[in-house]
Amino acid sequence: MLGLLAFTYFLMHATRQVFNASFTDIKASLPGPTDAQWGFTRTAFLFAYGLAVPLAGIAADMLRRKWVVVVGALLFSLSVFGTGYVDGFVGMLVMYGLFNGIGQCMIPASASSLIAQYHTETRSTALSIYQTGLYFGIILASALAGWFSSIAADGWRWGFWGFGAVGVAWTVALMFLLRDTPPLVKKGGDERASFKDAALAMVSKPTALLLTFAFGMLVFGSNCFRTFLPHFMRQAQADGGFALSASSAALHSVIWFYIGSFIGIASGARLSDRLAHRFPAIRINMLWIGLAVSAPAMAAMVYMPSLWLCCLMTFIFGIGGGLFDCSLYSGLFEVVAPRYRAAAMGVYLCGAFLIGCPATAVLGYVGQHFSYQHGIAMFAGTYAVGAVAVLLARFLFFRRDRVTDVDSRA
Repeated sequence: MLGLLAFTYFLMHATRQVFNASFTDIKASLPGPTDAQWGFTRTAFLFAYGLAVPLAGIAADMLRRKWVVVVGALLFSLSVFGTGYVDGFVGMLVMYGLFNGIGQCMIPASASSLIAQYHTETRSTALSIYQTGLYFGIILASALAGWFSSIAADGWRWGFWGFGAVGVAWTVALMFLLRDTPPLVKKGGDERASFKDAALAMVSKPTALLLTFAFGMLVFGSNCFRTFLPHFMRQAQADGGFALSASSAALHSVIWFYIGSFIGIASGARLSDRLAHRFPAIRINMLWIGLAVSAPAMAAMVYMPSLWLCCLMTFIFGIGGGLFDCSLYSGLFEVVAPRYRAAAMGVYLCGAFLIGCPATAVLGYVGQHFSYQHGIAMFAGTYAVGAVAVLLARFLFFRRDRVTDVDSRA
């Protein structure tokens, strides 16, 4: 189950990164829209994702989670494949932004609640393995999209066609390989949690609300970084960039970050699971430490005088991101009862993505009128704000909000 869901997550983030890595070539191939408008395409994806994800959480609690994953995988794969055929801004907005966002939002709540249900003592490790699908997806998609863009004028379309087709084939595999699972139930009772109950469970926990806000700050900053760093690296040195080729910029903009992230998530997850019984707040601590490491590294990387120093700062930035990711879901589950987890994940993701959705449109405007260098550095501050929010949750509310985990299987 974990392997199947991790590869699905890999495809989700690979298809997201195809757009980021190909951004400069999409602009050249489909002239007309401004940088701010192209940034709004990513904003539309985040907005659709954030708005629809609570419904996905409800579906995960009311229906079989396997089929929610399968339908979501099919929808985002078809939309990504169709994006390869668009011929303008509106088509990109609808196919890549709206339909892709709705399809992808159906997967995380079901997948993470399945993993949490069957992994109690090893929860951080299991969810971190799932999360690493993001890293490998982004690295591979960046390398392939950069290569496709360098060999043909419309080579960016091949990345959408390729990953979309693989996604459709994988959806068929999920239909046969991913097993149905028993629903979460109350001890001695019926039923699955209603969305109203899950929302109340979240609202009644200040820790959960502060973690949602902190996650939103990370989504805001990370989408600026992922969408515009390849474009920044391809700019001339006079504009702060390194004048790299399409393939080099696509690779350098992600590989060092995700190597660092892999180290951060692997070490953080094992440490969290080993110390969770002795130090109940260890997973919450990983969140603020990760954000605190990320903020200065992200700001510094775009001001480095050489490529290797930029890559070093990007690597440190990645370590911070990995430390955060190792507790991205397990930290929330520390304060949410098992029967509410799928629907609560919907609320969590909804809040975070709606907070973060303006990021790329705003940075597109800043980059167009001022500088991508200054814009990326400025939005590193969102990580610092998120760290403060987690610290408040840790020291003011966590002890009261924490729940005692129980075996959630029927």
